[in-house]
Amino acid sequence: MASSAEQQAEIEAGPQPETPVLSPKEEPLSPKQCRFSLLVETTDDFMPITTTTNLAGVTEDGGRGQGEEDKDLILRYVEDNVVGKDTCFPGPFGEKQVIYCDYTASGRPLKFIEDYITNHVHPLYANTHTTTGLMARQTSQFRKEAREIIKRCVNATDEDVVIFTGSGTTGAVHKLVTALELKGERAKKTVVFVGPYEHHSNILPWKESGAKVIRIRDADRGQIDMKLLEQKLKHYQHRSRFMIGCFSAASNVTGIVTDSLAVASLLHQYGALSFWDYATAGPYLNIDMNPVLDLEDEAEAEEMEPLDFSKDAVYLSPHKFVGGVGTPGLLIAKKKLFMNAVPGAVGGGTVLYVTRDTHRYVSNIEEREEGGTPAIVESIRAGLVFRLKESITPALIEEREHDLSLLAFKTWRRNPNLIFLGSTRAERLPIFSFLIVHTPSGKVLHHNYVAALLNDLYGIQARGGCACAGPYAQDLLGIDEPMAAQFADFLVDTTRDEMPATKGKKNGKKAHKHKALEVMKPGFTRLNLPFFFSAEVTDFVLKAINDVASNGWKLLPQYDFDVYNGSWIYQNPKGESDEPSTETAPASDSLLTTSFVKGEFKAPPSPFVSRKKYVQTTKLQETMQIASVFYSEAEAKCKEVPDMAQDDEFIDAVGDPSMVWFLQPHEALAHLRDPTLDQTDAGTDSSAALRLKVKNVPFKPRQSTARRSRFSRRSRSRKSHQHQAKETGKRTMKMCTVL
Repeated sequence: MASSAEQQAEIEAGPQPETPVLSPKEEPLSPKQCRFSLLVETTDDFMPITTTTNLAGVTEDGGRGQGEEDKDLILRYVEDNVVGKDTCFPGPFGEKQVIYCDYTASGRPLKFIEDYITNHVHPLYANTHTTTGLMARQTSQFRKEAREIIKRCVNATDEDVVIFTGSGTTGAVHKLVTALELKGERAKKTVVFVGPYEHHSNILPWKESGAKVIRIRDADRGQIDMKLLEQKLKHYQHRSRFMIGCFSAASNVTGIVTDSLAVASLLHQYGALSFWDYATAGPYLNIDMNPVLDLEDEAEAEEMEPLDFSKDAVYLSPHKFVGGVGTPGLLIAKKKLFMNAVPGAVGGGTVLYVTRDTHRYVSNIEEREEGGTPAIVESIRAGLVFRLKESITPALIEEREHDLSLLAFKTWRRNPNLIFLGSTRAERLPIFSFLIVHTPSGKVLHHNYVAALLNDLYGIQARGGCACAGPYAQDLLGIDEPMAAQFADFLVDTTRDEMPATKGKKNGKKAHKHKALEVMKPGFTRLNLPFFFSAEVTDFVLKAINDVASNGWKLLPQYDFDVYNGSWIYQNPKGESDEPSTETAPASDSLLTTSFVKGEFKAPPSPFVSRKKYVQTTKLQETMQIASVFYSEAEAKCKEVPDMAQDDEFIDAVGDPSMVWFLQPHEALAHLRDPTLDQTDAGTDSSAALRLKVKNVPFKPRQSTARRSRFSRRSRSRKSHQHQAKETGKRTMKMCTVL
C-alpha cells in the first residue's frame, strides 16, 4: 500500500495513469486465525498482549511495531464477521450483493459479538438490581464491566460518570439538559454555543430548554471560526451568563474533524462548559475526557499549565459502531454537572427507600439516572464494541480512515460532475456528501434518485437527504433564509382549508393547493467508507460513484418519482418481459409471514439469501460490467422508449418551474435523444465554471471538488495524542495572546 505521503504527493502532482488500490488478500480469515483480543493491565497502560485469545500475528510487545499484514488481520476479521455481509437481493437490474456504506447512520452486527452474547450473556440473563442470585449477580457483573471498559477507553476519572440512556445521542443530550436543571430563569440566563455542523439533536434540546443558542459559523477551511467563538465568549462573560459550548467532534455530513483540544481549552479559559457530540466521531477517533500533557521541559509545562483540555461531557451513540446494533445512548459527564436533586426519570432502581409517605433517592449518580429496568444486554454489547475499538486501537483506525479519504479524493478528482460538500482541505473522516451535476441541463440529479440507483444497480447502501443537519446543509448548498422559506412552503400541506397555497409564483398564475411536496426538499447523497473495508470493496465503491456521476442520468427515464414522499422507483419503460428482472418493486421480508405450527415457530427462508455462491471479487467485477451494459443500452435504445411528458400537475403545484432544481425523467430522455441539447462548456474548476454547471439550480453550492484536495496528514495517526495536545496548547496560547 502506498504511504499517505506518497498519496498526498500524487494528489498535488495531478492526474496519474492509474489509481492504485490496496493489495487484496484472497482467502478469508477463520475465527481460529484471528480472535477477539484480551486487554491486560500493565504497569503503564492497557495494551493488547499475546495470549491464547489474542489476534494471530500480533507481536510479543502487544502490537507495537506491527507490519501491514499484522494490522490487516483484525480489519479482515471484522469485515468477515459482519452479519449479512453476503446478503443479496433481487432488483430491477438483476441480483445484487449488499455493500453497506451507511455506517454514519448506524452500524451492523458482528457475528463474534453476537455469539458471545448468545453463549455467555443470554444463558445467565436476569434482571439487575439484586446480587442474591447467581444469574442476577452475573448479569450485573457483565453490565458493571461494560461501564468500566467504556470509562477506561475514554480516560474517565473518578470525577466522571458513564450513564446508559435512551436509544442514542438524543436521549443523552436530554438527560444532560435535565441534570443541569436548565429551565425557567436559569435557562434564560444561559447561553449555548453550538458549532457549524451540529446534528439537530445537539441544537433542538437546548433551544427548547429556553436557553439562548448561538451558532458559530465555520471558517474558510471548514473548521470552527475560533476568532468568532472567542468574541462571543468575551461578550457573554462580561454579562455574567452561564455559558456552555456544544460542538460535534466530527460532522456527520462532511466528516470534517474539530480540534477538540483547542476548542475545549478556549471554552474553559472563559469559564464555559465543554460538551461534545461524538455520535459521528466516536467509532473512529480517540475519545479523551481528561487529556494530560506530559512535558519534560519545565518551562514549557509551566506555560501550558493554565490550559484545561478536559471535556465536561461527551455524548454518543454506540449503535453507530460496527457491532453496536441496538445499544443505548451514552452520556459521559463530570459529576459536578448533576445539579438535580430528583433524577430525570424516577422509578425503580433510583430509590434507596420508599415508605407510604416519603422516599429517598440513591446517591450514586449512575444508579439514580438509570431508572427502571435498563437496556441490560444492549449496554453489555456497548462495552464489547468499545473493547473491540480498544483492541484495534484508535491510532490504527484513524490512520486507515485518513488513507481512505486520500484514496477517495484521488480517484474522484478527475470527475467534473461530482461536487463534494465541505472543505476537502480540512482534516476529515471518509464521510462524503455530494451532488452529481448534469452539465448540459445545468441541473443536478436528485439525491434520492442517486441513492436508489446506487442500490438498484450496484447494491450500495447510501442515504439521501440533509442528514438531520439542516442549518449546515443550507450553508453547504448555498441556500439563504429567503430561499429556505420558499422551499419550506413546498413542504406544507395546503389542501387543508386553513392553509394558504404555496407562495412565490411567477407570471401571475394562481397557486394550486397541494400536499407536502417532499421531492422539492434540497439535499445530497451521503456515504462513508468504513476502516475495515477490503481493497476490493473500497475500489468497487469508488468506481461505482464515478460511474453514476458520469452515466447515472442516462437511466432516469426508467425511473419515476413520488412528488409527495420524494422516493424514486424503477419503472419498466417498455413493459417488456425480457427485462433483466420483472421484480421491479423493492423486495422485503415480513414479520407477518411467521407462524406457529404444531407448537413450533415457523418462518419462510429470507428472500435476501442468495441461492448462488459467489467469490466477492468476481461478483463485484460482474456488477460493474452489467452496469456498463445498461448505460450503453440506455443510449442505444432511447428512441424506442415512449415519449414522456412533463408532469403538469407537479409543475402547477410548484408554481415556479425555475425552483425545480433536479433533472426530471422526461428531460433526461430529451438529452439522450439529442446529446447536443443545451451543451455547456464548464471544464475548469473556477467558481464561475461551477455556477455555469448548475445554472438552472436556484441555489449555488459551495465549490469543493475532489481535484482541489490538499488536506494535510492527520497528526493523530503519526504522533501521539500527547504530542498533539502539546502542539494545540501552543497554538491556543498564541491565539489567546494575539486576540
